[in-house]
Amino acid sequence: MLATMTALADLFLNSTGRIGRIRFSAGAACLIGAWIAVDVFLRTPGWLHALIAAALLYSGFCVLSQRLHDRGRSGWWSGPILLAFALAWPQPMTLLGWIAVAGLAFVAVDLAILPGQKAFNRYGAAPGARHQSGATPV
Repeated sequence: MLATMTALADLFLNSTGRIGRIRFSAGAACLIGAWIAVDVFLRTPGWLHALIAAALLYSGFCVLSQRLHDRGRSGWWSGPILLAFALAWPQPMTLLGWIAVAGLAFVAVDLAILPGQKAFNRYGAAPGARHQSGATPV
């Protein structure tokens, strides 16, 4: 139980490291579902809505950053991605909104379908890779 809670906290509250496609897709689905629940179904006061939205945005930054790291990209790209999501939500009304939708479609294919880097990169080892070295532990 504690390991599961630690893994969830690491996924949603930590922007370092790398995650694979399945963990990214599951995390993104949870965040989008929570966003829909708060934005559409729950009638919360303005201050509570803003607090929940800020927490969901922070978690979105963390999940996106980890997946971008797995693809060998900087986590700073999560800012423009979330801005595009905000412009397109819930329905694009302007040309800029439709451009954001097109950009999000490209990003979704890139992050959810294409595999990450198999080798160690500047953000760490590949998700699920075991530490292999020739040295014997002391």
